Amino acid sequence: MAMTETAPCVRHRHLRIAGLVQLCPPSIWLIAGLVAVSLALAPTLLSPGFQWVILRQAAPLGFAICAQLLLMRCNSIDLSLGGVFLLTNYLTTSSLLSQMNPVLVVAVPLLAGMLIGAVNGFFIAIQRASSVVVTLAMGTILTGMVLYLSSGNPPGSAHSAVVWLGRDRVAGVPVAVMVWLGAMIVLALALRGLVYGRMVRAIGANPTAALISGLPVVRTFFVSHVLAGLFAATGGLLQAGYIGMGSVRLGFDVVMVSIAGAILGGVTFGGGRRSILGAVAAAYALIFLINLMTTLRFAEPSKLIVQGLVIALAALFPNLSSRNRD
Repeated sequence: MAMTETAPCVRHRHLRIAGLVQLCPPSIWLIAGLVAVSLALAPTLLSPGFQWVILRQAAPLGFAICAQLLLMRCNSIDLSLGGVFLLTNYLTTSSLLSQMNPVLVVAVPLLAGMLIGAVNGFFIAIQRASSVVVTLAMGTILTGMVLYLSSGNPPGSAHSAVVWLGRDRVAGVPVAVMVWLGAMIVLALALRGLVYGRMVRAIGANPTAALISGLPVVRTFFVSHVLAGLFAATGGLLQAGYIGMGSVRLGFDVVMVSIAGAILGGVTFGGGRRSILGAVAAAYALIFLINLMTTLRFAEPSKLIVQGLVIALAALFPNLSSRNRD
């Protein structure tokens, strides 16, 4: 009799634990684990100086992750983000914009990113082509274009305005972090309070039902891809400013890391409740993890294995939580 009465209590305790786990995206739990390991093995990483460095390094990735999560919430995806990063780096480090006004040096790559997003959105939303095929082709085209224009050689140094965005500080706070977190706050408020945010949630939940109900599915898809292009270009700007020089190999890992970051942030295709907060935490957690492994002198293959395991566990997280509720 005692055993039969204990079983519901155990079941109730498991449900409470599952509910607690579900309150936070996987990225929050990853940060908690990283902080614990750092306290034991590398406490210097937790100093304010190192934390500002980690946040500044996370800003470009944070924009890429937010670009991906917007599209994943709409059941779409963008595999051209790496190409946008590469093109942005080329534009800001070559002689094309070197003699222009600093405002134009920043504005032109952002407009280029929006244009690329608009082209993606046209074929995906209006022509109903596959988002995987369209954005993969776009990313390949952009990479080939940069390699052709640069003749395979890295361009020069980044424009001073771009370096200011990527490296400088205002009142002790990196400008890149201010730009990143400011943009994320605006995006979070837009997704929560504007009609666009409600459209994204409705389309992600059931695109067919949203279309039948007369919701502006095509327009929402198109706007989401334009915003994704803008966020990717902004991330590329911050990364180019942080590196300070041109590269023809930049951005090759942006696509996979952005998808991984969105999953770590608690976003799945068509769903996910945490969105922006989870994405910000995911960017920070991934860069924190890389810095921690570097401090502990992990070899490059070991770094890749650990990152892959973390991403795999994050992908399994929603399924494990749902099983605990069943």
